[in-house]
Amino acid sequence: MADKKRILILGGGYAGVKAGKTLHKIFKNDDSVEITLIDRKPYHTLMTELHEVAGHRTEPHAIQIDLRTIFAGRKVKVVTDNITNVDFEGKQLTSERATYKFDYLILAAGSDSNSFGIEGIDEHAFTLWSYEDAIKLRTHVEKMFQMAAIEEDAEVRKQLLTFAVVGGGFTGVEMVGELGEAKEHLSEKYGVDKKEVTIYNIEATPRILNTLKDEKQIAAVERRYKKLGIELLKNAALVKATADGFELKDGRVFKTKTLVWGAGIKVSNFIGKLGLEAGRGGRVVVNKYMQTTKYANVFMAGDNAHYEDKDGFLPQIVEAAEQSGHTAAMNIGALIQGKEMHEHKQNYHGFMVSIGSRYAVSDNNGLKFNGFFAVLIKHLVNFYYLFLVSGVAQVMEYAQNEFFRVKNRRSVFGGHFAKASPNFWLMPFRVFLGVMWLIEGVKKIDEGWLAEPKMYASDAVSAASEWVEEGAEAMKPLIEEVPGIVQWGIDNIIAPNAVMFQTGMVIMEIVFGLCLIAGLFTFISAIMTTFMTVGITLTGMSDASILWFFFGGIAMIAGSGSALGLDYYVLPVLKRWWKKTPFAKKSYLYFH
Repeated sequence: MADKKRILILGGGYAGVKAGKTLHKIFKNDDSVEITLIDRKPYHTLMTELHEVAGHRTEPHAIQIDLRTIFAGRKVKVVTDNITNVDFEGKQLTSERATYKFDYLILAAGSDSNSFGIEGIDEHAFTLWSYEDAIKLRTHVEKMFQMAAIEEDAEVRKQLLTFAVVGGGFTGVEMVGELGEAKEHLSEKYGVDKKEVTIYNIEATPRILNTLKDEKQIAAVERRYKKLGIELLKNAALVKATADGFELKDGRVFKTKTLVWGAGIKVSNFIGKLGLEAGRGGRVVVNKYMQTTKYANVFMAGDNAHYEDKDGFLPQIVEAAEQSGHTAAMNIGALIQGKEMHEHKQNYHGFMVSIGSRYAVSDNNGLKFNGFFAVLIKHLVNFYYLFLVSGVAQVMEYAQNEFFRVKNRRSVFGGHFAKASPNFWLMPFRVFLGVMWLIEGVKKIDEGWLAEPKMYASDAVSAASEWVEEGAEAMKPLIEEVPGIVQWGIDNIIAPNAVMFQTGMVIMEIVFGLCLIAGLFTFISAIMTTFMTVGITLTGMSDASILWFFFGGIAMIAGSGSALGLDYYVLPVLKRWWKKTPFAKKSYLYFH
């Protein structure tokens, strides 16, 4: 057997993950190909959400996805290592502990902050270009409020409570928006007068968000700034930063301990030292196949690639990173399989920028929204991306972090979905609901549901009235006319097999009733009994009293068995077992 073809992907960002996913699809049934993804960190960072962590909106883990989870059950081996050198001629990557041979290489190592040589930026400014940056800034911002709370000197306190974000692009605007919201709860937490907090967004040009072409949307962002108490300084080039503040080109000096630099990025320092042909920002020049000009077996992707076509330069955005990663992977597949190579096409669906948790502006191929609907679009885009990357599990985790676990009402829905009460308060109702379902099932056995037909065709509503106990006043069915498709099902499927369906219904009522009483598999039992009430109602077999069964089932869905129920003991064991199964790993069908 011929030697295996070895493909290495350096970088677990948006481009690297997309490349790995694409290569898996191409070679998942080909044992002659090995695919390895190497990154310094064991996790994929959601770079577009860094500001949320830095601004105290979401918890740090919310922007991390384990790379091994992403590629579990797939033909991509994940290695955590810090590569120190690339030998293109010898076709190998080296670190302090290992050497990695390759036949084909995709470099997708991301970007670093670009200070443009401005004095003091590298030494005194915070950046927001990694998970570590976000954590560092998050901790620092809270520390400023802590220190200000006990500071007696008004000038020192003013300096502590002055925050400046340089850059009017996506990074700067989103970060300053988070600070505008965070000041509310941090001021309250530490007993600081929020009127003392000053927040600047500093932009060297006459306009922020140059990617957005609509002046009305820019004006909407500036209005949002004012509402959040953010002061926008335009035509304000920063020329010097110190430990105590910064200076603008016009001579103004500002005192602050928090200067965030979001005014520029460049190719990662590692890629910049490899000696490949460099273009704008040090990015490596590639052809329409994402190949480097010097090595046909070396491809670039994401922020590492300098590419230009009739649609312009490859932008440094998520969609461009994914598309270039896909192109690089497709063309490695083409080279190995002897197929025609894939020419890169730029096709972007729009841009979105948030200013805090409840306001955004978006332009999706001319469809423009401001405010609430723009935020919803951004969440939907994130849902779509996360589903493709890590399936249902990650979508649910994102929903938890953005809607159900948020603090200080910092969600597009405020705190409405995040309000919670201890599940043990539901225990009495859960047991009562279970007993009532159990009684319904046992009663049907006494009425002969296991022995003779009780479900009749053609006139289900009239028949339902006759099922009331003899001598009792017939109660009016909740619906007076069975929907046509339901009546057809009764006539052609249920009635001819009435005893079988009746037996199944009785068994479910008893089993789900017992499960609710015990608090076992409560989630499933609650959902199933809720659907049962809908089905029973549509067949005309119930009166209005069934409604409390329906709403009671809904109330039980959210983990009511996890307190004072068997789910407390059983579910953790089952979750651990299920997540280890090959099917769960590959399908991502599990909850964290």
